[in-house]
Amino acid sequence: MDFRKEKLQLLFISFLSLPWLISFILNYHHPPLIQTFLSGMAVVSASFLISWAAETAEKDVPRSFSLAVVALLAVLPEYAVDGYFAWMAGRVGGDYVHYATANMTGANRLLVGIGWSLIAFLAFKAMKTREVELDEGIRLEIFFLLLATLYAFTLPLKGSISPFDAIVFVSLFAFYVFLATKAEREEVEMYGVPAYLCTLKTEKRRSAVVLLFLFAGSVILMSVEAFAEGLLETSKIFGIDEFLAVQWIAPLASESPELIVASYFVKRLRVTASMNALISSKVNQWTLLIGTIAVIYSISAFKLQSLPLDERQSEEVLLTAAQSLFAVAILLDLKISWKEALALFILFTVQLIFPGVEVRYIISAVYIILALPILIRKRQEVVKSFRTVRGLIS
Repeated sequence: MDFRKEKLQLLFISFLSLPWLISFILNYHHPPLIQTFLSGMAVVSASFLISWAAETAEKDVPRSFSLAVVALLAVLPEYAVDGYFAWMAGRVGGDYVHYATANMTGANRLLVGIGWSLIAFLAFKAMKTREVELDEGIRLEIFFLLLATLYAFTLPLKGSISPFDAIVFVSLFAFYVFLATKAEREEVEMYGVPAYLCTLKTEKRRSAVVLLFLFAGSVILMSVEAFAEGLLETSKIFGIDEFLAVQWIAPLASESPELIVASYFVKRLRVTASMNALISSKVNQWTLLIGTIAVIYSISAFKLQSLPLDERQSEEVLLTAAQSLFAVAILLDLKISWKEALALFILFTVQLIFPGVEVRYIISAVYIILALPILIRKRQEVVKSFRTVRGLIS
């Protein structure tokens, strides 16, 4: 098979990071807008490389290791951006405290509001249907997402993310990963660049994967501060709310490769694999990411303390939890219809266009009001998901 196209893709994506790397090495300072663009392009480049390397690594590592570690590496760019804001929050405080939460809530809502609905509509078109069914293997993710969502509702009430909350969220993720290593999974069929990398001889393939991880990780480390700070400065220049820029633009840059990969799966009619990837990412971000930013905040400040949530941040966390509740309710029966996908997209779009306080509370209420009857109607599906988890434990 001729992999000329895949080789060009790999080279092109790698070269996207070079303009910023050269600037960084030469210590050349750009205007904020150029700095944001070049460093953001480098982050996107690294995101693609990590995604391809992570998928290729599944050919050589034990399946349990793949689920536990490779999945984390695939979302490293998002953790790096949010981790930077959390670190600066502990060091200098101020608005950085708000930005850490903004990035986390934005990443979560973007993944569901755009990611889930987009993949669903692509599936409807590809399969010529108005409803998509997922397989039983996704119940594990749905169950842990429900647990994390219910617990997340306590955060706005307390007005902080405490060390205890971090322990709860990280423990949920660790338990999820432990059970995921025991669950039966669909064998991965490689496409695109990973398929090309898998044709290499074993030693070359493994070396290529390690090199991609090291290169992409280095790119992220050299780009994340410039991207974050450049985004803030650019927002000030253009009079854009910095909170909103951090909440939506930064996650869009770091998560775009994941959405593209998921879209590619749908094109191959692997709808469950596509949705499972996005739902797993949601579990990851809605457990480990929340816990991580609280831990980084304490480490940076050199003392054990809670990450405070002011009124706006509490509203954002409430809205994110409400959206998660509605999304979980929809998928409990392992189905998603075009009406449900449309509701996810429209409600997300409304809160994006009208980011006022009243709108956040109204949309939160709408999510909850829509979710509760569905949860009651599908309560037996919750029991099935619990039995799936119990079966993996035993």
